[in-house]
Amino acid sequence: MIFTRTLDDGLASLVRAADKFVAENKAKGMTSFVVLLEEPTEANKAKLVEFAKSNNISIPLTIPAAGARGPESYGLNPRAKVTVLVARRKVVKANFALADSPTQADVEAVIKAAKEMLGD
Repeated sequence: MIFTRTLDDGLASLVRAADKFVAENKAKGMTSFVVLLEEPTEANKAKLVEFAKSNNISIPLTIPAAGARGPESYGLNPRAKVTVLVARRKVVKANFALADSPTQADVEAVIKAAKEMLGD
């Protein structure tokens, strides 16, 4: 699960990597989605559609009904620009709270954690 407050190139790199990883591991039950932490307006929905289209993304992108704060039960850090939760069977195996846009090192760390999770 990728929770984001931004739609930039760093996020696009992370989401493309996640999309590829999901496609390669579909048979193992791998899934993912992206949640834009903004208000659920038509303009924000249009941003998501454009982001998915321009980055050739297949995994679902959505906006929470709870708005910019996101689901309360997830305890997301309000100062993180991007939060990635790697979970299996509703148990979080890795949590990445990024203050800035994801770097290539962040992308690699997330994919590594997802690979390790699949090995459990």
